[in-house]
Amino acid sequence: MFAFVVNVTLLAEGVAGGRAYATAKRLVGSQVGKAGLSNDGNLRDLTLSVMEKKSSWLPRVSATTGLLLLAGSGCVDLDALSSQFASGGSASGNAGRAGSSAATGGSSASSGTDPGEAGVGAMSGEAGESSETGGDTGTGGDTGTGGDTGTGVGCHGGLTACSSSAECVDLSVGTPDGKSVTNCGSCARTCDVENASSAKCMAGSCALTCDPGLADCNAGTADDGCEQDITTVTDCGACKNACSRSGASTVSCESGRCTPVCGLYYADCNSGSVPGKDDGCERYLDSLDECTTGCGAAKVACSAAQVCNAGTCGAPSGLVVLTTPAPATDAGGGGNGGGGGTAPVIVTASRYSDVFAPLNPNLDGSSVTVRLYAPGATNGVLWVYLSDSSSNFAPTQQVDLSLLSQKWTDITVPVAAQGSFNPKSVRQVNVEVHFESGAGLDPTIVFVDSVRSSNLVVNDTFDTAVTPFTKSGLLLIPGSTLTWAETVP
Repeated sequence: MFAFVVNVTLLAEGVAGGRAYATAKRLVGSQVGKAGLSNDGNLRDLTLSVMEKKSSWLPRVSATTGLLLLAGSGCVDLDALSSQFASGGSASGNAGRAGSSAATGGSSASSGTDPGEAGVGAMSGEAGESSETGGDTGTGGDTGTGGDTGTGVGCHGGLTACSSSAECVDLSVGTPDGKSVTNCGSCARTCDVENASSAKCMAGSCALTCDPGLADCNAGTADDGCEQDITTVTDCGACKNACSRSGASTVSCESGRCTPVCGLYYADCNSGSVPGKDDGCERYLDSLDECTTGCGAAKVACSAAQVCNAGTCGAPSGLVVLTTPAPATDAGGGGNGGGGGTAPVIVTASRYSDVFAPLNPNLDGSSVTVRLYAPGATNGVLWVYLSDSSSNFAPTQQVDLSLLSQKWTDITVPVAAQGSFNPKSVRQVNVEVHFESGAGLDPTIVFVDSVRSSNLVVNDTFDTAVTPFTKSGLLLIPGSTLTWAETVP
C-alpha cells in the first residue's frame, strides 16, 4: 500500500509542484488507508492514468480519491477499467530518478532446416521512481527491434544447398538420378549418359561407363556423353591413341588395338606389350648394329666395311659416290669461284641431293635414314637435311667426317613441321660436304648405300645407277663429281 501511495503522489507532484504536492499526498493517502487496499498492479496503473488525464492537480487528486473509495467498496471492476485507461510507461516520469533503458530487441533466429522466426521485441520502459526531494525527469525505454529472419537450409562440412535437393549435397559426388547423376560439380548439373550405360560423379566431374567402341574424349570441355568412336586409326582403343605408320605399309584398329602390316626391313616386336603411344613396326631389321631377320631371330652387329641387307651382313652393292676436292685459292687472287683480278670467292662446300619419287611425298611423322661411309676422311663436316617443295629447309644433322671414316653409319633425320618447313610435301634430302681450315685428304669421297623413309614411301637403293641423286648448281666446289660404283674399291 505504501508503494501505491508513493506512485500516486509522484504524479501529483509533477503536476502541481512543491506545496500542492503535500496536500495531494495527504488526500490520496488518507483515501487509500480508508479503502484498506493493497499495492495491486492494476490499481496503481489505473490511478496514474486517471490523474494524468486531468487538467490540474486538484481534480486529479479528487478523481483518484473517488476511485480508491469505489474500489474499496467493491463497486468498481479494476481489471475492466485498466483495459480502457491503463497504458505503458509514460514518456517521462514525474519528479523521479531517470528510468532505466528498455530491454534490447530479441536476437536473430539461427539458421536451421526451417525458416527462422523473428526475434521478440522489447517491452516499453517504465517511468522512473520518485524521490522525496525530487529528481530529474525519467526517460522511457526504447522500443525493442525484431530479430532477423532465418536463412533457411544451412549446410556445413563442405556440403551445399541445392534447390533440386531437399538435403545438403556433396558436389564432389553429386546426387544419384537413375543411371545418371545430378548436382555434379555444381547444382543442377546432370551428367549426359548418351551412349553410356551409367555415370558417376568423381571429384566433381562426370565419369561415364561408355558403350563398347565409344569414349568420352572431351569430358573436360563438354557434357555430351560418349561422343567419340575409338575404333579408328586416329583413336584406337582410347582417346587420341593414333596408330603409328612407322615401318608399316598399312595400319588398322582391331578390337581396340593398332594392327600394322609391316613393310620390308621392319617388324612389330612389342605389339600389345608397350603402354602408351603406339610405335608401329618399331624394329628396323637392317640395322647396322642389330642386323636380324625377325623379332625372335639373333641380332648381329655388322663389321665396319659391311652393311645389313635383308637381315644379313655383307658387302654393299650399288653405291652413289660423292667426290669433293678440297677448296683452294689461286695465287693470283682468283679463288675457286672467281675470275682473275677479282677478290677471291672461296666455296668451301658441295651439295648433293636425292630427289624423291614420287614427287614431293607426304613424310609427316616419319623419318628418313641415309647410310654413308667416308673411308680415309680426316677433315670437314657432313650436313644432312631435308627441303620441301618450296625450298624451305628442315633442321640439319651434322656429323664429323672423321667419324664417318671409321665405318658405315646411318644418319636419321626426323620429319616434322618446324618453322616454314612443310613435312607433307618433301622434295629431297640434301648431303653437303663442308671443309674446315687445315690439311685434309684431297679429295674426300663419300659413299651412299641407301636412302629410306620409315613410312616406306622412299626406298632408294641405287642398285644400278645414281638416279635420282643430283649435284647442286648453287653450292659446289669446282671439280666435285657424282658417280656410281658397284662396291667400295
